[in-house]
Amino acid sequence: MKSGAIIVAAGEGRRMGGRDKLFYTLGGSPLLVLTLKAFQQHPGIDAIVLVGGERVRKEFGEKWKEGYGFSKVIAAVAGGPLRQDSVYNGLRAFPSPPDLVLIHDGDRPFIPRSVISAVLKEAAGGGALAAVAVKDTVKRVDGEGVIVDTPSRRELRLAQTPQGFPFALILAAHERARREGWEVTDDAALAERAGVRVRVVEGSYDNIKVTTPEDLALAEAIHSRRDR
Repeated sequence: MKSGAIIVAAGEGRRMGGRDKLFYTLGGSPLLVLTLKAFQQHPGIDAIVLVGGERVRKEFGEKWKEGYGFSKVIAAVAGGPLRQDSVYNGLRAFPSPPDLVLIHDGDRPFIPRSVISAVLKEAAGGGALAAVAVKDTVKRVDGEGVIVDTPSRRELRLAQTPQGFPFALILAAHERARREGWEVTDDAALAERAGVRVRVVEGSYDNIKVTTPEDLALAEAIHSRRDR
């Protein structure tokens, strides 16, 4: 069974105050390079498609592919206006569709190999995603900021990536979303809406999504600890 991965790195980084987080250096390597290395080095991943903006594709083609030995990256393609458009572009870029595909955020550089393996294992059953338990009490509020209820933390998880699916299934879900005008924030939501049973596997609190300048300090701390 062949497995592919799509690394989505086409965001504009509006919450980074003008800094391009994907090129932020951690231990001598750009953040996005660390993400790509995690999938390049995983024995269960056969092919990778990188989806990114113009700078990402330029740097990859001119420096990273040969410089870091990214032999599994078979294509670097442009993103779209929405994240789901970028994923769709990535799905269509595989010249030979794999049996399974994992979809991962390019700005999550600390994905453990064990989590990639766990998502791959469960993805064949319909779909799987990495997630972690909620630590804080969550309140649901109305439009005026008044608490409506307090859901049980036992039933709540913070979704991460990678999210994995049979290739044909998630491609069909994306095509249906385009026909029917669905707009969602992750691929699991597309699969759920299409009637797919998606399983949750244990993620990692290190698997942060670098979104704000404050996240960079946390990323430095995680990288330093993991490097030791």
